[in-house]
Amino acid sequence: MNYLTLRYFLEIAHCLNFSQAAQQLHISQPGLSQQITALEKYLGIKLLYRSTRKVTLTEEGEYLYRNLLPSFENIDKTVRELIEAGSVPQMTIRIATVPSAASHLVPFLIKQLKKRHELIEFYVKETTSVHAIELVQKSEYHLAFIRTPIDIKQSLLKPLQWLEFSKQPLQLAVFEQHPAALQDEADLRDFKNETFLHYDPKHSPALYYLLEHACLTAGFIPKTIGAGPEILTTANLISNGIGITLMPRDMIELLQSYRIKGIALKNLPLFSSISVVWNNMNTPVLTMDALDILKQFQQSTE
Repeated sequence: MNYLTLRYFLEIAHCLNFSQAAQQLHISQPGLSQQITALEKYLGIKLLYRSTRKVTLTEEGEYLYRNLLPSFENIDKTVRELIEAGSVPQMTIRIATVPSAASHLVPFLIKQLKKRHELIEFYVKETTSVHAIELVQKSEYHLAFIRTPIDIKQSLLKPLQWLEFSKQPLQLAVFEQHPAALQDEADLRDFKNETFLHYDPKHSPALYYLLEHACLTAGFIPKTIGAGPEILTTANLISNGIGITLMPRDMIELLQSYRIKGIALKNLPLFSSISVVWNNMNTPVLTMDALDILKQFQQSTE
């Protein structure tokens, strides 16, 4: 018994017609019949009921067909991917991401990828935008989900490419027991005497710039204390009444368990977004599939 003999059986079981199966397999009908007879003799069981009118599977034949088919489909898929890629196909995807994307976009992407590639493995590193870009630039990671820089065209040089997702409005983030938490809209000028939790200009330049720009537009320089790049550190400080800050709405939505309220900014339309970044030099097939999924998602949310 060999691979071809089993392949012949699967085609017969699928077609239930020797003439049609022989044509699909590019083998003579007598030769196909001999192969099936040899398989039945080797196994010591009857696989097919054959008559002049039709072919049907025995119970044993149905069992063999049902259990062999997934294995052969995987073999065919593996060979096809190897031929298409011209090398060992990429089966692992490495994703560097900021926390806000890690909670929404990354799970969505991995779920969709697994529908296309059941055997994929993935590594997710939660980090800052700057570090995520560096990892993709060095080809250590395939994708980076970042907070979109204000000057993205100057920040990301070729061969790096990016895709921007929907923009989120900047909001005032306060603890739910803060006096302003009862408001649906706030004038930032009323908070000039508050202590702001700022962002690290090196690790989170987009958010650092947005907070600075918002406060200066409102006519004051924010009184700040450092909070570092971690979103949960900032959340803990806000929920302990140590300060307030400005955040995109999608970030605030992640912090509901910290009892943090997002308040719209009156007459101050500032926005932030997430972008995915990749290295366009020799992009692997799996990464291209990931980008295809993300482009479809972006178009559906526009």
